[in-house]
Amino acid sequence: MDLIERSSRNIQEAINYETLVCATRRAESYVEPLFEEVGTVIPMMNPMTVHPNTYADAFGLDPRELLEVHSRVKAQFLRLEASDLVLKRGDDAYPDWVAEVRGSPRFLYARGDISLLDRKCVCVVGTRSPSTEGKEYTKQTVQALISHNVVIVSGLALGIDGIAHISTLALGGQTVAVIGTPLTEVYPAEHRDLQRMIGERGLVITRFSPATQTQKWHFLVRNQLMSSLGSGSVVIEDRDGGGAVKQAHYALEQDRCVVLFQHVVDNRSLLWPRRFSLKSGVLVVKKAEHIHARLFSKARTPSRPTDEKRAPDQLSLFDFS
Repeated sequence: MDLIERSSRNIQEAINYETLVCATRRAESYVEPLFEEVGTVIPMMNPMTVHPNTYADAFGLDPRELLEVHSRVKAQFLRLEASDLVLKRGDDAYPDWVAEVRGSPRFLYARGDISLLDRKCVCVVGTRSPSTEGKEYTKQTVQALISHNVVIVSGLALGIDGIAHISTLALGGQTVAVIGTPLTEVYPAEHRDLQRMIGERGLVITRFSPATQTQKWHFLVRNQLMSSLGSGSVVIEDRDGGGAVKQAHYALEQDRCVVLFQHVVDNRSLLWPRRFSLKSGVLVVKKAEHIHARLFSKARTPSRPTDEKRAPDQLSLFDFS
């Protein structure tokens, strides 16, 4: 089965899955096991309209109300572009090293060149209010990494993220934007054209379906997915408790490296860089051109997926049931 056909089948299953998430208003950690049980009885890629009572009985829902939700969810999925792909955990196109990470989503929604996920990827992240020095270090980091054919991954936010994406495109490199909204939405609005350009020349990817109503905490979950896509995360600069700092936490939990610049560690107005610099898996560099050699040395490169797979756990952050 080719990628397009597989994605088409995944879309129908994803509509059913998101219908149940919306109808139950429960966390994925609640919905997914029950959904798998239903899948032992009926094909999950069949439209829910064929087996509404089976789903309703399994989840304790009214069949008519469930079908009403299904209709609304399906309408949102129809807003996807024809070329958008839905990747299911366990499919060949779904990155194994993401599937193995705690809290990995059942589905990923992608627009653009998914082959970029098979290349060396490094996340470049930081504050939304960068200093002049931070902007310059971002550009230097991007230039140094793409000279080694590394794909730059970032979160499309204002500040460091946007500079990382724009610099990569300007230098002819490849970039992946991991967003905290569905593919059918844009945030921030200032990056509408940038998101479109990355979808055409790189890859935009999200864990959030078109039926998802964006919440503030989704952007932290975005950081967790982003850190899993890279061999490491370069945190250019951030405040104590910022989103990029939380991504650094995720990266270390996922056995990825974190890269900090020496001048950030030496900044006495911040606590987090000095604390992180003492942790295993954190690399401190003075210059951007040192990052690739340090990050991809045999002694430091995080292990890629093994043949042994395990069922991913759900982060407590996802459990709003």
